[in-house]
Amino acid sequence: MKLTPDIIVAAGLVVALVLSIVLGGDTTLQTNIAAGLTGYLGRSIVDRAAPQTTETKAPPVTAATKGA
Repeated sequence: MKLTPDIIVAAGLVVALVLSIVLGGDTTLQTNIAAGLTGYLGRSIVDRAAPQTTETKAPPVTAATKGA
């Protein structure tokens, strides 16, 4: 398994959440970590599912689009 930044960030957020729960951290802290983890994973999944391209291709020129 390749160690990517997504895995490192997700693992860090999971560790922070578990430690916050075990050590009795503030509920607001736990909620914010969980929301951040959910948002980060959701964005990562969307990015992997549909990679964005910066180029936009023009439609091919045909006789119908040329106006002839």
